[in-house]
Amino acid sequence: MRRSATGAGLMVSVLLTVGLSAAGPALGAIGPASAGTMHASARGALATVASPTQPAAARPIRASFSAVSCKGTSWCLAVGSYTDRSHVKHALAQVWNGQKWRTLKNPPGRSLTDVSCSAAWFCMAAGGPTGMETWNGRVWRGIKGPAGRVGGVSCGSRSLCMVINGRVNGGVAESWNGRKWRTWTQNTDACGGPPGFPCGLADVSCGSASNCVAVGTRTVSQEPVQNTIGFVWDGIGWGGTSPPNDGNPAALNAISCAGTFCMTVGGAFSEVQDGGIAVAGAWNARTQSWQDVSPSLGTLCSGFGYCFWTGVISCGSATNCMTFGRSNLAWNGTAWVPAPSVSAGRGSSLGTVSCAGSSCMAVGFRTVAGAVRPLAELWNGTTWKILRTPVPG
Repeated sequence: MRRSATGAGLMVSVLLTVGLSAAGPALGAIGPASAGTMHASARGALATVASPTQPAAARPIRASFSAVSCKGTSWCLAVGSYTDRSHVKHALAQVWNGQKWRTLKNPPGRSLTDVSCSAAWFCMAAGGPTGMETWNGRVWRGIKGPAGRVGGVSCGSRSLCMVINGRVNGGVAESWNGRKWRTWTQNTDACGGPPGFPCGLADVSCGSASNCVAVGTRTVSQEPVQNTIGFVWDGIGWGGTSPPNDGNPAALNAISCAGTFCMTVGGAFSEVQDGGIAVAGAWNARTQSWQDVSPSLGTLCSGFGYCFWTGVISCGSATNCMTFGRSNLAWNGTAWVPAPSVSAGRGSSLGTVSCAGSSCMAVGFRTVAGAVRPLAELWNGTTWKILRTPVPG
């Protein structure tokens, strides 16, 4: 199930530049808002993509995907926006059926920024006229979104979707039960320590209606001692848990769940390495336990503090997770291995990914003959392939 890193609160959207050579990440100061930004160099030949056949006057001047959610290996919904020749902006939605993309007619509003699907017949997207829109496989329906700085969306079923609401105590979980939103003010509050120090939830993901995990950071003393924090949803309520820290200060900035399995990523300060290092933890809902699976990426940033090695992660199963960051890494159930995407040339970008089963779909935009077009790449468990996407308009 998802995850792309989008939204507000402590979670930071990551735009990943696809180029012929790797570029260094923009590493910030202490705190969950300092996510690294980078995309790995290309591996393999560039897939051939046919030139658009629409008349020039009918082609949009810009079109891009901002998010994608996949269910199974042959169904995905990607959303974003496009601007036509009259400079009017429209929301964009396309469905992948395992062989080709199909543009959905008239998605609401001017832009859809995030999406999560619990099935091919139920998706929730952020954006549009009402703040949140649902898709039932045939039509869109607007629902009033939560008030405040809402980050991301993750749906475990038709009657359970979660977001992080950054307007409350640095970020707490908020749930949709099919009828209304509920803010879990006390149950997921990570800011019970000294005032003025970093705290709050950054991201949430649901593998099912009875397994959601929200992660972030909390300061527990003024020395300071800053730890990672996790809250687990069991279908009824939230309970606290302790994800891997690997140092102090430490924080988690992204998570993705598939069924009873979740993978979270973040960063921590290591005295031994005198700088920030990568943190990753795998959650098993059956055993209610964490396993530290942090990759050995060396010192990511110098000085006292931490930086994030990725802001984008999605898991399709316990043996298939994909991250974008300092380098594209895939989790195979045992170890992290390189998984660089195919270069789509200059002026191209992949910003989000969704995995289902053994495959993953990454989306963003590319530049073709000076025009910005949607970009989608498919991971088959071994390699990436650029897919042909229709030009909206």
